[in-house]
This record gives sequence, structure tokens and C-alpha cells, in this order.
Amino acid sequence: MRNISSSNIAIISLYFLIFNLVFFPGHYCFYTMNTQFMSPTAETATQQVHDRTSCNDILCLAPNASYQVTMLFDKIIAGNVNRASKQSQAIGGKGQNFSIATKQFYGHTNRVTLLQILGGHTGTQIENMLLEQGIDCITVHTPLPTRTCTTCLDVSTNQMTELIGISNRVEEEVVAEYVDIATRLLHSGAPPRALTLCGTIPPGFNSERIAEIISSKTDKTLVFVDAAIDILPLLDTGKVDILKVNLSELKIIASAVGLQFNATQGIPPAILELGKKIRVSIVAVTDGPFMAYLADIGQGTCHMFVIPDLLADKELFVGNLAEVKLEDEEKRVLNPIGAGDTCSSVTLNCLLDGAPAIDAFALGLAAASASCLVPMINCIIDRVVMNKIRAMTTITQV
Repeated sequence: MRNISSSNIAIISLYFLIFNLVFFPGHYCFYTMNTQFMSPTAETATQQVHDRTSCNDILCLAPNASYQVTMLFDKIIAGNVNRASKQSQAIGGKGQNFSIATKQFYGHTNRVTLLQILGGHTGTQIENMLLEQGIDCITVHTPLPTRTCTTCLDVSTNQMTELIGISNRVEEEVVAEYVDIATRLLHSGAPPRALTLCGTIPPGFNSERIAEIISSKTDKTLVFVDAAIDILPLLDTGKVDILKVNLSELKIIASAVGLQFNATQGIPPAILELGKKIRVSIVAVTDGPFMAYLADIGQGTCHMFVIPDLLADKELFVGNLAEVKLEDEEKRVLNPIGAGDTCSSVTLNCLLDGAPAIDAFALGLAAASASCLVPMINCIIDRVVMNKIRAMTTITQV
């Protein structure tokens, strides 16, 4: 056998490393985790994190980001090979969507600070896209890749199918750093006016640690929660001011706190009963394209919102798009992904601007509906259409 010199071994090792960097970036991240190396980019970002002593008006907790792929199909046939006619890659995750919707609504990025956890090649792409948009984000890095979510839109049926990838487990040291950053920002000289949790929590990061963050906030910061899974520790703090969920999530929370959600009794009384039980000030409930409800628990009142039918009047609304350009095939389908996050963003931002809760939620619902008309990228709001939908929304005390 031919002898291989040490220099040849070094060259072979270098080629092997370059090959893995190019074709298997996720594996390289795993390699760095086991050998305790950190890339220069991650080191710089971590240094920036530790330098942060203040944030914008809203601190958005978004620990479970996603790399969003959206595919448009003329027709999806189960069991067959289906080829997309159009595809886009974008930022996903509820907190990330919240931040993007805030930028869309205001036209600038100095309203919200996004605190997120990202890892691997997908995390790098998400972070780069956020920076390109000018989103103010603080990123805690983890070695394993951030999940991928794929939205499949079927033009023939106008139906959406969402495929959500696996969230990798977050290391305890990453969780500890995340909690430390959030707590320090809440106790800074200029704490955020609002703290919001959007979406789920990744494995390894339990809700007790989020409750720890919420418990540390002062009276200067309002707490807005748009989440439903494993949130009892958050509610037990007694410091959640506003809960915003959809109707199915409301039923999950009601069951978790021992309430029977009786549809025959009516939705408004059930919302008010739940709000008293979990000690929040406001409960906002969406129900897709149908109705929505806003309950003021202190006043014991509930209002019902009826939204225009986007499917029935789609051509009317698409025809009024003034700020967004769509291709013909995109005009034939709706995409609700990110609509709930858009609603949360606009509602909370309007509340901070001093709008009454009813008006804030009504505009949030209109913005959410408008975002459904732009199928390939989440949370894009055409203000002309948003205002038209708001004008057509009816509000009734029930």
C-alpha cells in the first residue's frame, strides 16, 4: 500500500471539510456542536446580543421560528407526483410573522424587537432575510437547523395544506441565555411597552421558563399572548393582560383549566367565563373567515365581528389591490398562513397607539383578511384593501 504523507492527509482533510461545508451545512453545525467551535458569524451575533441594553416598544418572544416554503399547484392529486407552478422561500414562525406584519403596517422597523432562536443553514437564511428587511432582531444561536414549514396551495380547490417540520431540541444553555436577555431587557432603563409571546415553544424550552420571563416584567409592560399549547404556567403568573387565540385553541385552553365549553350556551358567555378563570383583561377570538369575538372581562361585555366573505367577494378585493402586484394564478387562491399573526400585530400596535380595543381588533381582522389575498409571502398588507374590508365589517354587542 502506498504511504500517504502528512501533507497529503492535510490536503485530503481540507477537501473533505470544504465538501461538507458546501453540501452538508447542517452536518457541519452538528460537528461544531460536538467540538465546541463557533463560527465567526455566530460569535459576532452573540457579542451583539450581550451588548443590548434596550429594545423597541414591543419585545416579541419568538423561540420557534421556521423557514417557510410556499408552493402553488394548479391541482394536487394525492398519491401522485405533483409539480408546483410557482414557489417562494420566505421567513416563517408566528413571532417572525408578527414582526414582518408590524413593518408592513407602519412602513418602518423601529416598533418591535424580535428575540429568536435560530440554528443551522435554515437559521442562517432566516436571519439574513430578516436583516435584509431591516427587522430589529436578537438571535440566540443553536447548532441544529431551524425547522422548515411548507405550504401547499391548490388553485383547483382553493385549499391550503401546511406541512410543519420537526423542531429540534434546544440546549439548556441556549434557553438560559434567551431568558437572561429577555429579563434584562424588561428591567432596562427603557423597558418595552409590550411583551408578546407568539406561537409554540421548541423542545427543551418549557413554558415555565417563558413564565419566568413574564413574571419578571414590571407594571410598565403589557403582556399579549398569542399561543394555546402548554400556556397554563404563563396564565398562572396572573400577569397576562390579553389572550388572543382562535376558536379551536380557546376550547383547548378551556379544557385545560377544567371548563366545559358548551356550544349551546353560546360562545360569548363561554369566553367571558374563561377570561375570569384565567384572570386576563381581554380575550380576542378569531374563527377563520367567519366571525370573531372580543371580550372585555372587567366590563363583562363581548362584541361579535362579522368579516366580509373573501371567497365570495375575492374578485372585488383583488381588483382593489393598489400596493401589491399579483400574477394571474396568484389571484385565484387565498392563503391564510400568517393571517392570525397579522391580526395580533395590528391589534396590539393599535392598542399601544391608544385605540379602543374594539377598533384595534376590527382593524387587526381587516389586515389579516387582506393578507390572505397575497398567497406567496406571509403578512403582506395592502392598506387600500384593508381599509375597504374594515368598512364592510359589522360589530355587534352580544
